Amino acid sequence: MTEMTTAHSASSGIHRRARHPLTAVAVSVATGAVLLVLGLVMKANPADLPVVVALNQHHTGLVGTLTSGIYKALEPVYAVVLVAVLAAAVWAVSRSFKTAIAFGAVVGLTWLPSAILKYVVERPRPELSALSHPYSPWQTDASFPSGHTAFIVALTVTFCFLLRGTRWVPLVAALGTVATVVVGLAVMVNGLHYPTDVLASILWSLAMAPTARWIVVDLILARFGAKGRRRAAA
Repeated sequence: MTEMTTAHSASSGIHRRARHPLTAVAVSVATGAVLLVLGLVMKANPADLPVVVALNQHHTGLVGTLTSGIYKALEPVYAVVLVAVLAAAVWAVSRSFKTAIAFGAVVGLTWLPSAILKYVVERPRPELSALSHPYSPWQTDASFPSGHTAFIVALTVTFCFLLRGTRWVPLVAALGTVATVVVGLAVMVNGLHYPTDVLASILWSLAMAPTARWIVVDLILARFGAKGRRRAAA
């Protein structure tokens, strides 16, 4: 019975092995290179600033409160806590610590490395003097890409991996798309990110998630699992 359960879990959901891992890695590398070039180009010529200026005019009243609240709620510390809580919920529902670890690690490995691109490009935030209602406190770190948006997309894709093969995937994808649009608009209304920052974040997470899943599940967790089975057999 245990062998059947193990075999089933290894062929479904987040544990389903990648059929073409090198293709996933190639897509991730190519996307990273394209985004690097895009970031440097937009850093030198912020042609999408007028969009931010127009959206920031709505950063008042209820809209301003909501968009500021969304940004604060998804700050890195709170995002990490959210992933930990969700991983615990995955553990409780699936009764598999391995699945919970896979979930949390795939989200993290997809999302957090976007900070490297942010550091390399070093695109400044939208010009403060051009904004009617700037976010407070003003953020002084680099702008490209949006870590908030990258996090939401990473979370959505990882949930789709987790529920792969079930009827829930379309619903999760739809809800994740709505959440991505809301967060992307929020960071622009706040005047903290350009549209190209948001676009880059979406492309980043979509391209990196399959590679992150392959590294975490197919390489790392599978190796630990194999060692555990050999020890048990011995």
